[in-house]
Amino acid sequence: MGKITNEMAHTSYEVGKNIYHNKISRLNGLKILTDLGMNNSSANYYIYNYAYFITGKLFTGTISAYATEYYLQKILEDKGNEGLETALLALSQHLDYYEEKTKRSVKKRRNVYDKYYELLENNIIEPIYADEVDSNGTYSEGKTKQVLINSYERNPIARKKCIEHFGLNCQVCDFNFENKFGVLGKDFIHVHHKIDIATVGKEYSVNPITDLIPVCPNCHSMLHKKKPNAYTISELKQIISEKY
Repeated sequence: MGKITNEMAHTSYEVGKNIYHNKISRLNGLKILTDLGMNNSSANYYIYNYAYFITGKLFTGTISAYATEYYLQKILEDKGNEGLETALLALSQHLDYYEEKTKRSVKKRRNVYDKYYELLENNIIEPIYADEVDSNGTYSEGKTKQVLINSYERNPIARKKCIEHFGLNCQVCDFNFENKFGVLGKDFIHVHHKIDIATVGKEYSVNPITDLIPVCPNCHSMLHKKKPNAYTISELKQIISEKY
């Protein structure tokens, strides 16, 4: 990838935005960027990354730290905190994917993530987890996949979006921590990743609504009693109903 200037990054954001909203074609957008001096491959990365930021999906193509920060700032201006949350969900998945694939740290882009995450911190409750999944286990594609599954369950933005959809009651036993413990239990719940480890590819992108679900720590532990693939929510509910 050649040198990407600030002007290219600014134009890429607008081009990606216009393509996403069907105001211009992808081919016309590519031409605008290649006329600025970007190669075709880089132009594609920068165009598509706008859509990934907006939808919260994993992206695998790398853009510069400057462009990353510029995209986040513009999305914050355009779509507010909710848009920034979604963009940071996409970025966090990309950083985990890239560091695992290359075995290299991405310090500058991590710093960008941290800077913008701090803007949201007061609105996001950090999860508290024990190690529900055995860290020594090895599955179909090794321990890396297991670590990534846990990272989805612990991702504070993915967790927030999941809870906003489902609420704070355990989706297995209906336990609510605030009802039981008062202020101490306010906003507390675990989030469980429902997708079987064996079916998750390296470029998997988490969907907080379809892939995650709130559960209490007890039910979370029981879901993971079945290995290598956890019990489903319906299976655990059935076990409870048969008991009582």
